[in-house]
Amino acid sequence: MNFDSTSLWQREKALQRLAGNQALLKRVVEMFIEQIDEKYLTLTTALSNKEQEEVRFISHAIKGVSGDVGAELLRHKASSIEILSATGDWDEIDVQIKAMASVIDATKSEMVAAHA
Repeated sequence: MNFDSTSLWQREKALQRLAGNQALLKRVVEMFIEQIDEKYLTLTTALSNKEQEEVRFISHAIKGVSGDVGAELLRHKASSIEILSATGDWDEIDVQIKAMASVIDATKSEMVAAHA
């Protein structure tokens, strides 16, 4: 999938949140990249087990960390899954979680390219 890079990662907004501290942004982005795959794996496990509250909790956590680093498209996707989790529509939740994987990959690629 092709995504607009400005919707994937709003670097300048993230930098503003960190008072312009480039070194801190670099570290926060590194931590995000290190941790997001594990969070996604936990989310897919919760989906497989149909753990409604866990899906809500993990998607909320992904929404938070995505917002912290300016990963706006991922934040939006996680927010949608969080809301959807209340419905128990497991087929649609599955579709959205699978779509999240490509957003995560594209976001990480954008971040790595910017810090290379």
